[in-house]
Amino acid sequence: MHVFQRYVLFLLGIVSMGLGIALTTRSDLGTTPISSVPYVLSLALPLSLGTFTFLTLLLFVFLQKLILKKDFPFIQYAQLMIAPLLGMSVDLGMYLTSFLEPTFYLEKIGIVVIGSFFVALGVTLQIEAKTVMNAGEAIVHVLANRLRKPFSSVKIYFDWMLVLTGLLLSLALLGGFYGIREGTLIAAFLVGLFVKWIHFFRTMIHCRFFLKGSE
Repeated sequence: MHVFQRYVLFLLGIVSMGLGIALTTRSDLGTTPISSVPYVLSLALPLSLGTFTFLTLLLFVFLQKLILKKDFPFIQYAQLMIAPLLGMSVDLGMYLTSFLEPTFYLEKIGIVVIGSFFVALGVTLQIEAKTVMNAGEAIVHVLANRLRKPFSSVKIYFDWMLVLTGLLLSLALLGGFYGIREGTLIAAFLVGLFVKWIHFFRTMIHCRFFLKGSE
C-alpha cells in the first residue's frame, strides 16, 4: 500500500471514530467508553467533548512514555499532532448528528450499536493503515504487547477501566452518575467485539482472494 493511501486510510479511521463517538453520545444512553471520561468532564466544566478528548489523548501519550521509557519510538510523538484531529472529528460528528433526537428506546439502542460499529471500524482502519495510531489505540497496543495479550481483548478491559473512571469522576464532580448509562456499557462490549469480527471477516476475505489467485 502506498504511503499516501495509508494516511488516507488513517484519516478515514479518525473520522469514523469521531462519528461513532458522536452517534453513541446522541443516543441519550451515555457515550462510548473512550469518551466516558471526556464526556463527564465536558458536563462538569465549560469545554467541549472534543477538547476534553484531545486532553485525554495527551494523557495517554504520557502514559505510553511512562511505560516504554527509552523504548518509546520517536515517531510516536506524532500522536501529539493526531490528538487534536480526533478532538475536531468528535466535535464535527456532534455537529453533523445534532438533528438526532431519538425518543424510542429501541431507536436509542440502534444508534448505540451503529455508533459502536463506526468506532470499531475507525480503530481497525487506523491499525491497518500502519502509520501512527491515535493515542487511545496506541496505549492499548502498548499494554497488549507488554501483557502479551490480543489487542481486541485488552481493548475490552481498557474500555471498562475508562467507564469506571468516568463513573467515579461523575460522582465526584456532578454528585451522581451522569453521561454514562447502559449505552456506555453496551458500547464497552460491542466495540471490542466488532473489532474482532471485522478482523475475522477481513482475514477470511484475504484468504479466499489468496486461494483464488493461486489457482
